[in-house]
Amino acid sequence: MDEVLDANYRNELRFTKQILLFSLIAIAISLTGVFGLTMFESEYRKKEIGIRKIMGSSTTQILYMFNRRYILILAGCFIVAAPFGWWIGQHWLQGFAEKTPVTPWIFILSFLLVTLITMITITVQSWKNANENPANSIKTE
Repeated sequence: MDEVLDANYRNELRFTKQILLFSLIAIAISLTGVFGLTMFESEYRKKEIGIRKIMGSSTTQILYMFNRRYILILAGCFIVAAPFGWWIGQHWLQGFAEKTPVTPWIFILSFLLVTLITMITITVQSWKNANENPANSIKTE
């Protein structure tokens, strides 16, 4: 009986490691996508950023404009994904002998961590265009 239980928990441990690996891969892919989308958007909106700088916007206001948009997208995704994550986690944990509750702080902590990483990525990428000379971005070639 000990060998059967050991084999079951070994399978669960391997399954957990696979979930962790694929979660990290998914996060890396999504951050690459956010970086590419931010780079594309900041290059696409370069003239708008230049005009906003000429009209008196600060770098902080321009960075806030970029970050606000992505925070709203993240909040919408969290509202859709959190119930599914809770349901899947609850269903998966029912198969164990010892019951562990799925607490809301796990979802809140993961949302805050992903938001922080996304905001850092967006701010670093947008900083270059926000600090560029507005005359360079407005002139046409």
